[in-house]
This record gives sequence, C-alpha cells and structure tokens, in this order.
Amino acid sequence: MKKSKNNLDEMQNLKLLQIEHTGCWIAVWGLLASIYIQMAFGLNEFKHIGGEAIVLIVLSVYLVVSCIKNGIWDRRLKPDFKTNLTISLTAGGLFGLYWFIVSYRNYHKLLGSAATFVVMTAAVSALILFVLCLCSSAYKKQTKKLEGEAEQEDEE
Repeated sequence: MKKSKNNLDEMQNLKLLQIEHTGCWIAVWGLLASIYIQMAFGLNEFKHIGGEAIVLIVLSVYLVVSCIKNGIWDRRLKPDFKTNLTISLTAGGLFGLYWFIVSYRNYHKLLGSAATFVVMTAAVSALILFVLCLCSSAYKKQTKKLEGEAEQEDEE
C-alpha cells in the first residue's frame, strides 16, 4: 500500500499527536467508568460489560506493549519499586473500596464488608504490583537494548 503525502507541518503534527493522546485517555477512562457504572447498577454479566471490557483490555495491552517496545515508560513516573507499590496500593484500595460498597449494599454487614475490602485490596494490589514489576523489568531491558543499538549506530 502506498503511503499518502503528509499535508501537515511539524507544529500541526505535534498538535495532532496531542489531540490523539487526549482522545486515547478519554477513551480509556470512559470505558473504565462505563464498566464500573454498569457494575454499580448490577449489570455484572459479560453480556453487559463484555464489549467495553474487551476494547479496554485490547487498548491497554496495545499501549503497554508499544511503549515498552519503544523504550517509553512515563513522562513523570519512574519505573522503580516505590512507584509501582504506590500505584498498586492506590488502585487496589480503590478496587477494595468499590467492593466494600457493593458488599455492604448487598449484605448490610460491616465486618464482612471490611473483610471484603481487605481481601480485595490485598489481592488486586499484589496482582498489579507483580504486573508493574514485570513491565518495568521489560522496559529496563528494552531500554538497554535500544541504547546499545544507538551506540553501535554512532560508532559507524
């Protein structure tokens, strides 16, 4: 397939990338919000949230793999254990809070809901921490590989 000519100058290209970046993150957070809102109304079955979940998972996997492949982590965050732990505890805590509310709404048992919070927070935090550590390890390995390739090109 023949590539068509780019009609944008550098400033327009940069602006388009910023617009696409913002649109991508609106899609991610919108899909996540849609899933949680549907779950809050008791629509927990796959037929209700499956489409959004599949799109969110595919988009997320694409972003993670593409960024790691190109040696990109984040503008502000570092790929270290402290950052990974903070992110995983925050996400796990929010997930645990959600299930605390669901459990309390369904069963009206404070102790049982608190136990649900603790178990869900611990499980999700551990899973996210594990995945983030794997991703940061892959990122560091890929960065070293890309830097080695760049040095070889500079020597030639």
